[in-house]
Amino acid sequence: MEVLYFLTSGFHKTLPIEEIVALNEIYGCPLEIMSVHTNVVLARGSINCSTKITDRSAFIKEVGKVCAIADENTISWFDECNVGKLNFKSVAGARPFTIKLRGGHKKAKAIFVEGFAIIGKPVSVRRNGKGKRGPFFSPGSMDPLLARAMVNISRVRPNEKFLDPFCGTGTFAIEASKIGASAYCSDLDPTMVYGSKINAEHVGTNVECLWADASALPFKSGSIEAIASDPPYGRSIVAWAPSPLDLIEEFLKEAKRVMRSGAWIVLAMSENISLYQILSDIGFKVNKCHVMRVHRSLTRVICSAIRP
Repeated sequence: MEVLYFLTSGFHKTLPIEEIVALNEIYGCPLEIMSVHTNVVLARGSINCSTKITDRSAFIKEVGKVCAIADENTISWFDECNVGKLNFKSVAGARPFTIKLRGGHKKAKAIFVEGFAIIGKPVSVRRNGKGKRGPFFSPGSMDPLLARAMVNISRVRPNEKFLDPFCGTGTFAIEASKIGASAYCSDLDPTMVYGSKINAEHVGTNVECLWADASALPFKSGSIEAIASDPPYGRSIVAWAPSPLDLIEEFLKEAKRVMRSGAWIVLAMSENISLYQILSDIGFKVNKCHVMRVHRSLTRVICSAIRP
């Protein structure tokens, strides 16, 4: 394994770390995280996996090989890299400083963060930003990059069966289809089912959109290999369940039935609902939970869990 840096977006503090871990697991790549900094993660890993990771990532902007770590007085070299010229990049307002090199002739990048610099060579850069949106819109729709990150954290692989049982405008299933999964999305609201179908066709993805109750899904037991979703938790659930808590509990019981053992589920919910506790009570093994402030009246909690 080599020492790598992962340059992440500033969208969230902890979600990119789980996305890094998940994508390395998906491709069977070894990974050992060394340290986490503002928008930068240092880890030992396989440089051969870099392009696969950035091609699919939501929040990983760049992966590179670390040549050295420097402060204003010293340089610790991991690999000489024959560096003779540096392009400077400052992260989160970090102050650059002079770095004395040994007279090589190749270019590298100096990433300044939290009082030190990472000297490295970019190996792979993310080329796919936000995809185009379809014409069907609904207030509160999930940001496509966040949906992509949640799909990645669900560890779904090409040709595996992915499900979003509260499909809304179809964003999760569309992102899963883009990476080659067999994507399904269902909703109890026929308008959302129709709208998701329109959006999937508009962006050129193959998604099967179904009219179905999340507590009675039309799938065989153990047939679903990944779930990512943003269930409703506001006034919109009144027509479908007595409360958000009842809705999520009934859904998770059904999700446990349709998911195969070892499959991952990633959900976003309001912080007013104890998602960690509910997942645990129903028998899922919770991996991580991330807190995300959306606006003054809404803070989301995003949790990933495994079906034993």
